[in-house]
Amino acid sequence: MKKAITLLTLIISTFAFAQEDTEEQPVNLNEINNKKHEFRIDVLESLALPAIDVSYEYVLSKYSGLGASLNVSFQDEENDFRQNFAFTPYFRQYFFNKKEYGARGFFAEGLLQYATGDNERFFNFDDNTLDERGTWNKFGVGVAIGQKWVSRNGFVIELSLGGGRYLGDNDDGLSPDGFFRGGVSFGYRF
Repeated sequence: MKKAITLLTLIISTFAFAQEDTEEQPVNLNEINNKKHEFRIDVLESLALPAIDVSYEYVLSKYSGLGASLNVSFQDEENDFRQNFAFTPYFRQYFFNKKEYGARGFFAEGLLQYATGDNERFFNFDDNTLDERGTWNKFGVGVAIGQKWVSRNGFVIELSLGGGRYLGDNDDGLSPDGFFRGGVSFGYRF
């Protein structure tokens, strides 16, 4: 009986010490809240297309952020409206954030976009022929929604989806009417 009680005490004390080692360390909110700069790269864009899309965001508060994205395409294939370059400044508002530190969770984004590209093929309705054309430049306005997760050590995962419409007339059909914005991004907040 004495051996059973000793063995039981030894097992219980082993589990008690093991629990003590795995307890969560207190969160230093000042350290987390001082991380205001964030860089991200859209891996979906890089994998699906030969392009790179990098973003920078400055955290204004736990409910908002201001940033910009730069997209450069390396596509060689011909298509109707190939985008070569896009610069997209944006403002984000974060919602349903129950943590003491912010700029994470569900967000809505308002954005502007300047893009340039090539129109490789153009159907000429006047003489029913397919013509080759040059480049296009457009300014656009759009929105996006998404979800962002930020770990305590600053790693970021973001999913987003949205789009917009280019401003100005497109009666000649030389440029696209709208654009897509979204992807799966990984990054770091510091």
